[in-house]
Amino acid sequence: MIIELRGVDFINKGAELMLRAILEKTRERYPKAVITMQKGANSNKEKLAQNGIKFKLSTQRSNRIGQLIPSFLRHFAGYYLDKEIDVVLDGSGFAFGDQWGAPYAERRMGAHIEKWHTQGKKIILLAQAFGPFESPDIKNVMEKIINNADLIFTREEESDKYLKGVKDRDTIVQSPDFTNLITGILPSGFDPLTHQVAIVPNYKMVASKTSDENSYVSFLKHCIAQTIKLGLKPYFLIHEGVKDLDFALLVNKELESPIPVLQNDCPLQIKGIIGSTKFIICSRFHGVVSALSQGIPCVVTGWSHKYAMLLKDYGFEEGLIANLSDFSSVDTLLAKLKDPDYRLNISSNLKKRAIYKNSGR
Repeated sequence: MIIELRGVDFINKGAELMLRAILEKTRERYPKAVITMQKGANSNKEKLAQNGIKFKLSTQRSNRIGQLIPSFLRHFAGYYLDKEIDVVLDGSGFAFGDQWGAPYAERRMGAHIEKWHTQGKKIILLAQAFGPFESPDIKNVMEKIINNADLIFTREEESDKYLKGVKDRDTIVQSPDFTNLITGILPSGFDPLTHQVAIVPNYKMVASKTSDENSYVSFLKHCIAQTIKLGLKPYFLIHEGVKDLDFALLVNKELESPIPVLQNDCPLQIKGIIGSTKFIICSRFHGVVSALSQGIPCVVTGWSHKYAMLLKDYGFEEGLIANLSDFSSVDTLLAKLKDPDYRLNISSNLKKRAIYKNSGR
């Protein structure tokens, strides 16, 4: 069986967490399967080779040239044709909805899926967020995807409602995020006593127009000041790339005493760090998943419905701060989270939810 992975990469740490979960579970259940990906800026040849992932030829020209090479030689070199793919697994996380638009959905999957279906490939969209779908153009693309996919997993009830609102089929199944299936690793030498509260920024809080830069920066500054006032030690934990780092540095410039900024290229170690915190203040979806699935409470801001649905899924709706200017709600929640007994109770409930989600997988 030859499997192509799509929508995952090695830059976005949430995407890499999904990639590593897919690799681990696929190889556990289908050890003889060949896993392929297209080479790209976010999934270069070295990273793919390091993880035992073969190269899927992506253009018509490369596939034409590839057909001229005997398959045993081509496979030995690690290259596979589009027509050789048996299964397409899409782990995009959140790529289909009005926020991204119909052209994006068409490029990602709509333009290919009918051909894949005709070729007999099995097409599975792994658990992710979908919608909303208000535009007629995005509805048309999604109906094409729904009609040709063998399975589509929606991550929560809101996404399930959005997708079934386009077309309700029994191939649409609700299932939670799957990155909680892999275990984090605490980096050697990391000290949880001096790094107690992780603050995980997300530039999309501004880029998506959820808030303006001033309100988001003011929110982060207030959280830092209040956390320090409570006698705790906050630090920035960068979950993805330069733009998130820039936000952390921007906030630090406005503080009388800048806080530490931690970067780590390994998503499993980032997850391990999150698991060692007292709680986190987070705007990255998979940062929240990594926390909740390990029993770590969160103060959450988000730029789409998927954040509220995730907290509801874990029974911790009070963790969402919908209004960044509502400092009183932030202060109340932070004061609760300082209390060890309160954290212990929340942690116990979160772990029960996490065990339930993992059961039967």
